[in-house]
Amino acid sequence: MQILIQARDGAADAKIKAYAQAKLEKLSRHFDHVLEARLELRTEKKKSVESRKVAELTVHMAGRGGAIRKAVQQAEHMREAIDLVIDKMDRQIRDHKEKLKGHRPVALLEEPALVPLPPRRNGLAEIKRYKLKPMSEDQAREQIEELAHSFFVFLNEDSQEVNVLYRLQDGGLGLIEADLT
Repeated sequence: MQILIQARDGAADAKIKAYAQAKLEKLSRHFDHVLEARLELRTEKKKSVESRKVAELTVHMAGRGGAIRKAVQQAEHMREAIDLVIDKMDRQIRDHKEKLKGHRPVALLEEPALVPLPPRRNGLAEIKRYKLKPMSEDQAREQIEELAHSFFVFLNEDSQEVNVLYRLQDGGLGLIEADLT
């Protein structure tokens, strides 16, 4: 698991970062498919005299049921914010793992295989290849929201055809259904 810790505007010293590193290393104890944990530490100043310490954690998981999970927690002290956000993420990871055990495999995209290409006349510089597994429209909707992408390509488990879920300008979602006949 790769661990990245970013402290904005001096929100954390070396001791706090080492504390966070040690805590983050324990995230993979429940689910060994955790690829990356990215922790952002910052201080938010409110109108009142007090300032709150904020820890924002993003975890990327791979393999069967790969996904991205995010958690944000605030506290009076940075160590407390770190503890709270890691506890929250730990619960999310355990819930995700239980969800995978209780259902048939959630059909999500595997890590993309980048295929470098020589430059083409049309400007295409790389191709990303994904193994598509069947998923429901609801699962695709969850993924586009979690990833905050403008579109999401998936294999519809009902029709067994490639579909594209995309975000409309008004914030709604549209669906493109491929007709292979």
